[in-house]
Amino acid sequence: MAATSSTAPAIDFDGIFSQYTGNAIVDRLLYVADHARDVGVVTEALRHAKRALEGRVDAFSLKPTTSNGCAYERAMAIAKKREVDASVVGFTKAWLEENARRADGELDKLETGLTDLLTERVKENLRMQYVELGDHYYDRGELKKALECYMRTRDYCSTPKHVVFMCLSVVSVSLEMGNFAHVNVHANKATAALQNMDEDASVRTDQAKLACACGIAALRMGRFREAAIKFTEINVEIGTHYANVCAARDVATYGTLCALASFNREELRDLVLNNQKGAFRAHLETASDIREVVNDFYNSKYTSCFATLDGMREALTLDIHLGAHIDALYKRIRDRALIQYVEPYVTVDLCVMAQAFNTTAEKVQDELARLIEEDKIRAKIDASECTLHALKENPRVKVVEQVIADGERFETETRAALLKMSLLKNDVVSRPEHDGARSHRSLDE
Repeated sequence: MAATSSTAPAIDFDGIFSQYTGNAIVDRLLYVADHARDVGVVTEALRHAKRALEGRVDAFSLKPTTSNGCAYERAMAIAKKREVDASVVGFTKAWLEENARRADGELDKLETGLTDLLTERVKENLRMQYVELGDHYYDRGELKKALECYMRTRDYCSTPKHVVFMCLSVVSVSLEMGNFAHVNVHANKATAALQNMDEDASVRTDQAKLACACGIAALRMGRFREAAIKFTEINVEIGTHYANVCAARDVATYGTLCALASFNREELRDLVLNNQKGAFRAHLETASDIREVVNDFYNSKYTSCFATLDGMREALTLDIHLGAHIDALYKRIRDRALIQYVEPYVTVDLCVMAQAFNTTAEKVQDELARLIEEDKIRAKIDASECTLHALKENPRVKVVEQVIADGERFETETRAALLKMSLLKNDVVSRPEHDGARSHRSLDE
């Protein structure tokens, strides 16, 4: 049986169902089930995943429709891996077989329709048929085949809007597949197509979706600064329009953590906190705890800042996009806070600093020693006095280095000028081939 943690993370399962749609619900639930340490959380996540998969119905007929059979098999494998009793969760092979039979019937109809349309060669009809076929494979969880169908629509796109739709479909599937290079390529292609369209609410929404997708891709690849820039570009029009990938709160959470890990104080003020220069502030209003974190960090209230971050850590570890990077992000955020704290001072009392970070002087000393070794702080530690002394640059040395650099640059520029004068004097110049008035002299001459 999976080990039970003494303090189970507070996972808002109802929030997952209300904030996300489509495969995003099941993917997040299965990630929680696969990575949670508490057996109760694992079981609850699997139960909700089963409900999401088996409860899918057609919006018009209210009859059961094709569900993600691949995700269902994945859920059964996770239940076996985490040693969750099958009778407790209730996964059955009978449902899986019935879902496959229903899906195969729908696939036959779609392929027959595609064959008929290929003889007619009407571009728009073929495009829509490939979209329906791609949606069908996507619903089944066969992402590779879905991607192939969405890519085929490229040959039948006749307007920039069609190109944007194709790119957004490819981007969504590529995110689920973990093909992040594909995300950036098609996001750039969609951005170029949007520039040829009249700007309206739908265009701004599509721009926000593309920025969000690129931000998630950068985050998943560990490019935190690039991710922070993308997330802070997302306008408020995104709302719930991208719920099949992420929620509005996710934009605030991902953007804030990446920004704290990579932005300096000026960038935090202008791109995250400032209403006039950035749209990101509006996203922070959907996440009060995240807003408090960034405000406390900016105002150097490190005790409350890291207390809030530590309280969220368990839940963030179970986020499908943040989970693998949460340790690296928290480490970078803490390093920036330490650097920001000591930067204005010539001498720092480590005991006072330890109180500001709610830790011991010994731990702060170890952290500062590591930062000094990594050349992130120019200082030395007096262990006997428990103080940190900044190493200020000698102004005379700095002036001498600047004079030497200026001299070397002057010498390079002078040599280049002399060489040019010598070439002109000896008529070693390049002229158009049709200019036969004067003979060309080669370098050999």
